[in-house]
Amino acid sequence: MRGAAEVCPETVSEAASVFSAGIGSDAQSRVVLQGVPAVFSYRLEAEAGRRRRAGLGAITSPDILQFLLGLPVGVPVPLAALTRPERSVLRSAADGALLVEDQCVIRLAEPPVAVGLAMVPVRAWRRGLEHAGRFAPFCSRAMVLRRPPRDLEVLRMEADFYGIGVVIAGEGAEPPELVVPPAPFHRNRFTAAGWLFLEETYRQVTRSS
Repeated sequence: MRGAAEVCPETVSEAASVFSAGIGSDAQSRVVLQGVPAVFSYRLEAEAGRRRRAGLGAITSPDILQFLLGLPVGVPVPLAALTRPERSVLRSAADGALLVEDQCVIRLAEPPVAVGLAMVPVRAWRRGLEHAGRFAPFCSRAMVLRRPPRDLEVLRMEADFYGIGVVIAGEGAEPPELVVPPAPFHRNRFTAAGWLFLEETYRQVTRSS
């Protein structure tokens, strides 16, 4: 991660803590998603505890997530109502993701984590717009720079337009400086891609904990 930016991961985590209370997150972790090293502010959901008890880890199959998304949580669905492709996916789903009994399937799995903010350390702010922009469908976003750029006002306008926060966080004694606040995240609809993003996050943050 240090090769990707001048800002060290510890400094990015310090900057992330500025926002955590306001976005309902209680932890930070370094991840690499969408090809971008970042620090995520996140919260484990009750589902994470259920999965630990069931011995179920992250669900990273897009086909299985798409199938689960089409089922109501905790409501029996007759197996006879499933299509042949759905039955094939059902057979490949891990124990603990769903329950099959009395000729019905019951979805148990839900997203195990909520991501409030992705903090992306960068050297150049234009790259920060591009890298942080990859998380636009999933959470609020911000970039972390080590020092203010010469064209700071241009950066303010561009970042504000795209809803990407900007924090200046050097590695000295000065606290992180908020230049542009990240726009609140509003999800229009929950998709399998959005669920996969959360599962990949869950896989990485639980592996590092």
